[in-house]
Amino acid sequence: MELSLRGHTEPATAVSTPDESAALAAADLVPDPDGVDDSAQRLTRLRRIAGRQEFWLDWTAPIGLVFLLILFGSIAPGFLSAVNINGVLADAAIPIVMATGTTFVIASAGIDLSLASTVALCSALIGMTAQHGADTAEICLVGVGTGLIVGLVNGTVIGWIRIPDFIVTLGSLGIAEGLALLVSDGKPVVINNQLFAYLATRSVWLLRYEVLLALAVALVLHVILAWTRSGVHLLAAGGNRQATKALGISNARMKLLAYAVSGLGAGLAAVMLTAYVGSTQPSPDTDSLLLAIAAVVLGGANLFGGRARIFGTLIGAILLTTLQDGLTFLGISAYYQPILIGVIVVGSAVAMRTQ
Repeated sequence: MELSLRGHTEPATAVSTPDESAALAAADLVPDPDGVDDSAQRLTRLRRIAGRQEFWLDWTAPIGLVFLLILFGSIAPGFLSAVNINGVLADAAIPIVMATGTTFVIASAGIDLSLASTVALCSALIGMTAQHGADTAEICLVGVGTGLIVGLVNGTVIGWIRIPDFIVTLGSLGIAEGLALLVSDGKPVVINNQLFAYLATRSVWLLRYEVLLALAVALVLHVILAWTRSGVHLLAAGGNRQATKALGISNARMKLLAYAVSGLGAGLAAVMLTAYVGSTQPSPDTDSLLLAIAAVVLGGANLFGGRARIFGTLIGAILLTTLQDGLTFLGISAYYQPILIGVIVVGSAVAMRTQ
């Protein structure tokens, strides 16, 4: 379920939901009742489906993922081995959590530049808490709670004081990064925690526990965004603030919700990262911010707000992780990876702007 409000002067038929798009696509593929359905007619119907913007928004990530799997699998057969697939999914777990969280921000027509620095701050505080002898529950609470606090502060300043998202999150980027370095003195802390090690190494078939955790987070956020009143209001506020304000929807509260979810995602990602590498990471990884935004865009979200899909973001994160791991598997320099991801983000933004 998605809601996309453009302008109140447009006719209601100007916007079609993914469900409507799927119905139209299905109608195009129904055989002619008179039995006249030759290859030319089928080709015309396929072209009509492929010409719809909604089709590419919904299916770019799945098609791209299948293409990459076929490509890397044909070049390097070992890429599709169970061991390597397990590694790809494990590498995708943290990007999934970060990307699905920031999906709420992008759906609200915002941007969270502080995401990577928030992860670093949460990680640094996790290390400080662990050094003081805290148990596992307290460590996790500190990490997730710190992310939530950063998100609430961002959402409050943006929503109620009405400072632009870019300025606020750019400022919180610097603040969070500085606090992370001050708290940790710029040094990682080794975490010897049995539960963390269990989370990072144990698996059910091909899915490690951290992957299952990431999928659970994605499922919960999908339900919130697609099936709750708050989710529908968030998408509406991102699509048309004036219209939603006239309907009595608080744009400030929607901003608070969006950044709170993004902050929670950053905090949980910090906990998972600590478990994955076995130590805290107080220095921000700016590539993770780019990866998260690219995953959301590939998943069919509109960078200008009003449209987002958690399932699409999930596939987008797996696609980008597959791309990174595939290039590494083939021995291609990692320096090309941020270039490719950056091109994806800019290209997607240009494509959306020209629609």
